[in-house]
Amino acid sequence: MRAFAARQAVDLIRDLGITTACVVPAMLRMMLTEPRVSAKDFTTLRKTVYGGSPISEALLEESLAVLDCEFAQIYGLTETGNTAVCLPPAAHVPGGSLMQAAGRPYPGVGSKVIDGEGRELPPGAVGEVCLATPAHMVEYWGLPGKTAETLVDGWIHTGDAGYIDEDGYIFIRDRIKDAILVAGENVYPAEIENVLEHHPGVAEAVVVGAPDERWGEYVHAFVVPAPGQRPSPRDLHTFLVPRLASFKLPARYEFIESVPRNPSGKILRRELRDRFWDDSARKVN
Repeated sequence: MRAFAARQAVDLIRDLGITTACVVPAMLRMMLTEPRVSAKDFTTLRKTVYGGSPISEALLEESLAVLDCEFAQIYGLTETGNTAVCLPPAAHVPGGSLMQAAGRPYPGVGSKVIDGEGRELPPGAVGEVCLATPAHMVEYWGLPGKTAETLVDGWIHTGDAGYIDEDGYIFIRDRIKDAILVAGENVYPAEIENVLEHHPGVAEAVVVGAPDERWGEYVHAFVVPAPGQRPSPRDLHTFLVPRLASFKLPARYEFIESVPRNPSGKILRRELRDRFWDDSARKVN
C-alpha cells in the first residue's frame, strides 16, 4: 500500500496470514470501524506493536479484545536513536494501572522528568520527559541553536509532558506545545480525549485550546459521533463532570464527521486549533 487503507490492511492480515503488525493508534481505530470487521479477520496475529501517538484506554481495550493477541507499546524519537521505551505484553491488562503507560526504558537508557528550569522532578510530578540513550543524535545539521535546545549534557529533551512513577514507568500526558492554559493551569488534551472516548456515543475526540479573554484559554472539544449516535453537549458534559476536574471540562463541543490526519495517521491538531488563533497569541507554560 502506498498509503494506509483500513479495508485493504484487514484483508491482507487475514488473507496472507500476517503474524506481527506495527501500527499507530489511528490505524487500529480505522480497522476496527470498518464495516463487517470481526475477530475472525485477525486470527493469525500473534503480536501487535503500536506507538507514535497517544492511545485512549477505550481504543486499547477494544483492540485487545478484537485482535486477541499480544500487544506491546514502543516510545522514542528519531533523536533518541528510535525506540527507547517499551510497555511489554504482560502490562496490557484491561483496567490495570499501566494501560496508559508508555513503558519502561530499555537497559542502558536513562530517563528523568524536569521542570521549566531544568531541575529534576520527583516520581509522579509532571514535567518534560528527557531520555539519555547510547544511540542519541549528534546534532541537527546546520542548526546549532536547535541542537542546544534538544540535546543538553547527553539528555534528549523530548518535548513531551509526562511523569515517571515509583517503579520507573513513564506516563506521557501530551506534547508540551499542545497543553491548554486555563486560568493558569496546564490542561493536557489527551487526558480529556481519553475520558470522552469512553462515552458510548463517541467514536473519536480531539481537544484543543481556544482564546478566552477571562481565563486565557478554554477547552474546545471536536467530537466524531459513534455510528448511529448523536450525543448532545449536555450528555457529554454530564458524563465528564464526575470524571474530570472542573477546569478541564470542555466549554464547547463541535461535532465533525472525521478527524484530519497526515498520511501516517497522526492527527493534524493544528488544523483544528489554528482557526481560533488567527488574531491571538498562545501563551502556554
